[in-house]
Amino acid sequence: MAASDHGYRARIEQLAADNRAQREQWLPRLPAELRALLPLDATPLTEGLELLADGAGIGDEVATALRRESRVNAAVLHGRVFGRAEVVPLATAHAAFADGARVRERLIARVAEAIDGAGLRREAEALLAAAPVPPPEAFADGDPALRLGAHEAAFAAQEHALLHCAARLDAIVDG
Repeated sequence: MAASDHGYRARIEQLAADNRAQREQWLPRLPAELRALLPLDATPLTEGLELLADGAGIGDEVATALRRESRVNAAVLHGRVFGRAEVVPLATAHAAFADGARVRERLIARVAEAIDGAGLRREAEALLAAAPVPPPEAFADGDPALRLGAHEAAFAAQEHALLHCAARLDAIVDG
């Protein structure tokens, strides 16, 4: 595990801050129907996960899993069936967010274990369990605002778990 100039936690915090700033600039420029399909952005979560995976020495494993799992994401499958020009229904977009979040949950736990063993994995899993990703059946019907709230909570829990793991990795590297 190599040390970083600014620490893993600080780098993940910066990824999240930079993403929020960029998003605030471009999101209002989109038509309302597209904004509705992009309520959240997992980019900083995925980038933070990849950063920690590299630091823990399992970057290739995590990158391979992310690529493999993205091929069966609800939105990707919708595009394969109906064509890429077809608008993705809001429920499908929410299901796609959940698909990606479930993949990240598993990989965050794996990265935590690679950083500092089963104890850190259990800690990360407990943080993730505080706001679990909604199950697939939650996207068939129901209030989009409730789904969005569940996603926001799950994304926040994932960010918290990544920051927790990053702090541990920083302690190991600096140790």
